Amino acid sequence: MIENHEQLEVVREQLALAKHALASLRRDLYPKNKRNFAVFSEAYVDQIAELQAEIDAYKPPTKKNGKANGKSSKRRPRKAS
Repeated sequence: MIENHEQLEVVREQLALAKHALASLRRDLYPKNKRNFAVFSEAYVDQIAELQAEIDAYKPPTKKNGKANGKSSKRRPRKAS
């Protein structure tokens, strides 16, 4: 489960790599042997679906009562001159 923006970026990168691998497999194998392509591509298709589901389920932290990510956004009082 994705818990923050950094993890979201990692999963997006993994998704891009899986899509690239599937495209390469399609380009190199599909024209020659459609049956082998179907077998070899199954793992990539499953991984792409799982990664996309994780991205779709991610809910970024929201700002409530002046707080974001559990940190207060209160400002320090200014020092008197």
